[in-house]
Amino acid sequence: LDDDAVDDTVELGKLTGKPHPDDLILFAVPVCAPYPTLSQYTYRVKLTPGNMKRGKAVKACIEMFLKEDQKSPHSTRLKELIKKVA
Repeated sequence: LDDDAVDDTVELGKLTGKPHPDDLILFAVPVCAPYPTLSQYTYRVKLTPGNMKRGKAVKACIEMFLKEDQKSPHSTRLKELIKKVA
């Protein structure tokens, strides 16, 4: 690497699927991966083939995430970020 190059791998370590109460949450990033890989994520949904339109499926997922009763200090911030993903 050049002396001026930025090591992006350091930034990857800042991503988490299950934030701790003392973490500062800046963004929400939707992730598509095999379901077993997402087992440690706080918010996850299993998509299966069917006749539901994509837009309707997205709205249903977001409504489900927003209805979840989270007792964390970040729950308000998490819900704001979930709304922005849509």
